[in-house]
Amino acid sequence: MTAPATVALDNPMLAAEMRPALVKYFRRKTGNAAEAEDLAQDVLVRALGHADWTSSEQAKGYIFRAAVNRWHDHLRRRRAHGTPVSFDAATEREWGVESPPERVLVAREELHRVAQVLDSLSERTRTVLMLIRFEQMKAATVADMLGISVSAVNKHLASALAALSVGRDRGDRP
Repeated sequence: MTAPATVALDNPMLAAEMRPALVKYFRRKTGNAAEAEDLAQDVLVRALGHADWTSSEQAKGYIFRAAVNRWHDHLRRRRAHGTPVSFDAATEREWGVESPPERVLVAREELHRVAQVLDSLSERTRTVLMLIRFEQMKAATVADMLGISVSAVNKHLASALAALSVGRDRGDRP
């Protein structure tokens, strides 16, 4: 008894026949033509190593099952790694010429300067600043809460903002 003939995926006819259907499937799933092409190519390349099918229908079944599995793997990876961030011209304009790690370092340094300035403020001035700027309370409410005049609240706020401004300017110097 002879072994059944196998269908090889490296047959250009079978790969050419399967590719449009795979791309259409992945395009419907991703909404992105380039990503659909990549996923379809990945499925076809992986299927190349499996060439012991007895019919083209068996090969097609295997390929479509591989496509479904590849899609599930793709979703799992996307969930595990988060949404990828692309660094294009718009992102470069938004972030400036600095690379993101440099921006993180600059932001940390600035946050450190702000913390130093806040620590240097009197407790009352710091409280006024926090209540008005972060808690978004009205000056009259803060005045009643602290037992001081609205004018005094405004003076404390102006003093805090001036100190923050000077601290920021000091950080810009080399």
